[in-house]
Amino acid sequence: MMLCAVIVVKAQIDNRLHWYNGQITFQASHIEHNNVLMEAMDEGEEHEFILRYVKEVNPNHQVYLTANGTHDYVNLYGVGNTMRHKKAEGLDVLCFYDDKDRLAAVISGEKEWDAEKLNKSRWLSQFIGEYVTEEENEVEKILNWTWESLSFNGIIFPYDIITFNGRVTGYITIKPVEGSTNELEGTWEIVPTLRGFHLYFVNTEKGDTPWEWQRNGVEYDLVESDPNVGRFFYASTTLLNDHQFRFFDKSTLRIIRNAILARHGYRFQSKDLQDYFASEPWYKPAASNDGIRLSFLEQLNVDLIKQMEGE
Repeated sequence: MMLCAVIVVKAQIDNRLHWYNGQITFQASHIEHNNVLMEAMDEGEEHEFILRYVKEVNPNHQVYLTANGTHDYVNLYGVGNTMRHKKAEGLDVLCFYDDKDRLAAVISGEKEWDAEKLNKSRWLSQFIGEYVTEEENEVEKILNWTWESLSFNGIIFPYDIITFNGRVTGYITIKPVEGSTNELEGTWEIVPTLRGFHLYFVNTEKGDTPWEWQRNGVEYDLVESDPNVGRFFYASTTLLNDHQFRFFDKSTLRIIRNAILARHGYRFQSKDLQDYFASEPWYKPAASNDGIRLSFLEQLNVDLIKQMEGE
């Protein structure tokens, strides 16, 4: 008598994780036929889509197709698009592709459930560091931005990142410190630049939401002060699936994408990129590009930025 072994394929998308797309977190539920239901709530609006299992490439790579859920809820990922679930180098991600097989979006598996907390962390990652003011006829001042506080000329001030319905608005409120004169006290708009960021003081009394606030003319131009770190170091350590990074224009996105390559000593063919990175003290050109290998996270970021540049 011959016995046949029945192999049962189980969905590899972990329903204990919270699946974060850069704005909101989805909850995964395993349903029939090895499919997965993805659900989320955002600003009172329900989101839902189904991932229909296609095949397993290997234990760390499965292929699905997107489909609508059973309710008339928002489906951000369309119908019939390819999704590849991949695990590598400590990352657990859902990679969505367009009809030209270009990476269009990434959802990462996170232990943190609070999307607002994740939004703040991802946005803040692009600003952590030390900066100097760059203004004509002004004495240079030093600003050090950490996860917990801002120090300005050696005085430490707490701050809050302003959100609206859990989304980062691009504004912060710097709090007063008793006994210290704080020229930064108040609400500021943060605008990222190629060399650092701009601080614009805003009047919050002329509107109920950040989009109605007005700049009052007081501003600072902050420039990254450590030449050995580089402005876009975070692009090699932080998954750029946060829509806050879309504030950059295409020329800056091109610099960010190539900064990832430059970290590995990539030798550029374009004269403008050669000149730009040659001026960066941290850039050490490799003998050739043959041995250069990006990390899994870096390759995801390169592909995501390409998609942003092409929009």
